[in-house]
Amino acid sequence: MKNFKRTLSAILILTCGFVSFNINANAQNEKMESVLTEEDKAEGILEFQTKGQYLQEGQTIIGNAGKGKVNAGGNTTAQKVVDEVKIAVIIEQYNNGSWSQVYTWREVAYNDYVVSTSKTLEVPRGYYYRARGIHSANTDVGNSFTDGIWMG
Repeated sequence: MKNFKRTLSAILILTCGFVSFNINANAQNEKMESVLTEEDKAEGILEFQTKGQYLQEGQTIIGNAGKGKVNAGGNTTAQKVVDEVKIAVIIEQYNNGSWSQVYTWREVAYNDYVVSTSKTLEVPRGYYYRARGIHSANTDVGNSFTDGIWMG
């Protein structure tokens, strides 16, 4: 009977752990969805990832610069000076229910704690656009993304 109770307790603990993991994974997936807005600009902040020992913050931004152009960019901040602090910015277009990449670029700083980048890009009108950021400081990596802005 004692072994049965131990086995049952172990199964119950494992089941609770898996359920908890699935709830957290689903919450993360829900946060990866962008809201489609009519705003002129949108900002995304590094969220829900464990930032780790090096990465402190990440941010992306996108804005309507008029006449079929967007201003976009971002920054990554480490908790201290690190060997490499990086950002990759990805501009995505919303079309037929999904996001697809239209531009991407990277920036890296060595022996520093911050890196930032921005560009003005021409984009076809009549679509929503968002910016995603992949932020890293040494071995820590996290993501940020903005809501979608309309480029009419």
